[in-house]
Amino acid sequence: MKLPDHEQRELEEIERRLAEDDPKFAARLNRPAPRIPHRTLVLAGVLAFYVAGLVVVMTGVSLALPVITALGAAMLLAVFAWFAVRAWRADQK
Repeated sequence: MKLPDHEQRELEEIERRLAEDDPKFAARLNRPAPRIPHRTLVLAGVLAFYVAGLVVVMTGVSLALPVITALGAAMLLAVFAWFAVRAWRADQK
């Protein structure tokens, strides 16, 4: 969203004064934010799915519902299957 000209000039003036007053802080603000690697995000998602599977299994056991327990077990097995498929594909390359 584009700022009006007067607001853009005010913002540039504030940035200029900040750079003069505290150049180290201004340099830190101008650095791009560190990106989280894709591999880390995928691993965090798989771990969250695994923990959710554990919770579903524990819920199924505590409520004595075999269907819920089986669903949680399937979730846990899916995580192991995912890792196995990834390892197999990496071996094929």
